[in-house]
Amino acid sequence: MPALSVIMIVKNEAECLARCLGSVREIAEEIVVADTGSTDATKAIAESFRARVFSIPWENDFAQARNASLAAATGDWLLHLDADEMLDPEGARRIRALVDADGQGADAIEVFLANYSNDPRAWRWVPVSPDDPYAQGHAGYVRVGLLRLFRNGRGFEYREPVHENITESVIERGGRIRSEDILIHHYGYNAGKARSDAKSALYLEIARAKMATRPLDTKALHDFAEQALVLGLTAEAEDACRKALALHPLDLDSATTLANILLNRGAADEARALLEGLEAAGISPPHVVTALAAIALHRSALEEARRRLEAVLSVVPRAIMARLYLARVQDRLGFAAEARRELETAHASAPGIAEISERLQAHGLRTEGEARFQQGQVQEALGLFVEALRRDQEDPLIHNDLGVVLHALGESGKARESFERALRLAPGMAEASENLRSL
Repeated sequence: MPALSVIMIVKNEAECLARCLGSVREIAEEIVVADTGSTDATKAIAESFRARVFSIPWENDFAQARNASLAAATGDWLLHLDADEMLDPEGARRIRALVDADGQGADAIEVFLANYSNDPRAWRWVPVSPDDPYAQGHAGYVRVGLLRLFRNGRGFEYREPVHENITESVIERGGRIRSEDILIHHYGYNAGKARSDAKSALYLEIARAKMATRPLDTKALHDFAEQALVLGLTAEAEDACRKALALHPLDLDSATTLANILLNRGAADEARALLEGLEAAGISPPHVVTALAAIALHRSALEEARRRLEAVLSVVPRAIMARLYLARVQDRLGFAAEARRELETAHASAPGIAEISERLQAHGLRTEGEARFQQGQVQEALGLFVEALRRDQEDPLIHNDLGVVLHALGESGKARESFERALRLAPGMAEASENLRSL
């Protein structure tokens, strides 16, 4: 029967290592741990799980360190894990079954990393049930496919000093790859700020060096751009993305990152042209279509936005950002009940995201305020709109409603400010434009 070795590189992982090793000790014949300089109890914890621990020098090269652990492993199959990851029992069982079947005709298996986070704007973010024991309180995760299980002794090797990967090597050596819907739970985003900042700075240093040695490598340029953005180096990130796109104009990752940078600084027309270029070339994953819908919403092309968002949701019903944008579109089109249903659906999918709950409350307050105003209860409407705005400052309808109430109370200057804010959020909003002209 084929043997499985778990291979790892670690440094000062005492807080999470036991959880990781506990998730694989029943399925692995061997655990190989390459330590790059721990000063805490990491080595002792690994040894308590009967891991074979050895020290290696750290030379700012993750691929080199990975290959050291790979070379020391004796199993027929190798499973790469990091200390802040773990397998659930079902994932462990399925990996063991694949090894026992000698890969079922494959030489390398792509599994999926569940990077837990509460940021629904992240590409490939999916919500999880609030009672999911592996979410550890998170509302969802970013799902990324990676080769983590592969044959030993075939000459496969890791490449690239940061964001290292083995895929290129497997393909070059004729390895047969298959994808399996197995999750590896990753909690790396839970690290404290000081540790997270230090890790980001290290990754940036390595990514910068990699980019300097591989200036014509699109992936190296984009890897640097991503790390630069983490540390707020937006101009450097933009420059790297533009260089990558000059080499490969349809590189999805670089185009997506650059479009986000452009949108964040208000350059929507350039971002739109960039994304429409991808779409015209047949590259239209859900996050690209969602971004184009958001741009259409901002310029009040409401039917286009609705068409795009409904197309996304027909394929990915749990695409939270698409549903939130669709709620905005329905509101702008005058379909308040439909907008509320979209918000309720989003909240049911991701009840742990405060933004959705706040938007749902704001929608109710705004609707009630509009009813009170129609009944002549102007002061009551004012209070409801102010409270709604506190919960959702991005809703142009609330700003417009507030302006109407302020005008009715004789506060024309403040009303003007509210209409102008509505138009900044929705430049083509007819109601706000008309109200502003009436002043």
